[in-house]
Amino acid sequence: MKAIRFLREILLTNWWFKLAALFLAYGLWLVIRGSEGERVFQVPLTVKIPSNMVIVSEQPNSVEVTLEGSLLPGAPADISYDVDLQSAGEGDQVIPLTVNRVRLSPASGLRVVQVNPDIVTLVLEKIVFRDVPVKIPIEGTPAPGFDLYKWVCLPSHVRISGPRSRVSPVKEAETDPVSISGQSRSFQSAVNLAPLNDDIHTGLAGPVKVDIELGSHREMHKLRIPVTVLDDPDFVASPAYISVSVLVPMTFKGSLTASDFRATVSAPNSELADARVSAKPEVELIGDLKAGIAIAQISPEEVALLRKIRKK
Repeated sequence: MKAIRFLREILLTNWWFKLAALFLAYGLWLVIRGSEGERVFQVPLTVKIPSNMVIVSEQPNSVEVTLEGSLLPGAPADISYDVDLQSAGEGDQVIPLTVNRVRLSPASGLRVVQVNPDIVTLVLEKIVFRDVPVKIPIEGTPAPGFDLYKWVCLPSHVRISGPRSRVSPVKEAETDPVSISGQSRSFQSAVNLAPLNDDIHTGLAGPVKVDIELGSHREMHKLRIPVTVLDDPDFVASPAYISVSVLVPMTFKGSLTASDFRATVSAPNSELADARVSAKPEVELIGDLKAGIAIAQISPEEVALLRKIRKK
């Protein structure tokens, strides 16, 4: 009787607390054990590609993986989907996503049921390098009575790199603009390259240095200058004279004539001696360099080189 009374006291005294504890213990056991069935998880997608390639198409960061077994509330910590394209070439890569490529520890006791999507297409392109000139956008106008003579930047070219399709159309690398508004003296400036594209990179570590040359207002002068053929006296230029437009500062006090310039072309090589050859004259200012004088235009831009007819 004492044993029965003892058991009754154990079971019935504070029985609601004991029942709650029993349910709590059962719930904890279910959490630790996991629930049987299927669940869908977002699994990281990692793609290995050659070091000289880049993916130019849209790339998913994850895939949906359906797992079956005793599942905990969260995804398994060591699960991922790995794609190896290290031996692939340029172009479209159609990748079937199969259940046996899911990386999952065998100790988990889980089974991969499905991967969604079942196919991913990625486009690979080679990384190419190209040297392009630097362009400096000039904004504004100088102070009255002054002109912009020229600008020079350092470096004059930069090397860009990126996917072939992104790099090929790029003809120049533009910087942030330089303002010359109200300026009456030459000056230096430092500007950054403007972003080209998220996929294009430059090897330039710092800003571009720009030298801006300003001077007094210039007027246009036109001169008629003879063309000299170098290296072979048997050829002549046609036309024999070209028109050269020259910018001359208003402060220039001397006289400027055709004798201050030289226009030359090089004779064709022997293989082209019997053919009609065109060449662009090179015009230069000879004698003492006169500050601010610049050649603006040459007309015509090309001349024909003709062999002289020898008299018999």
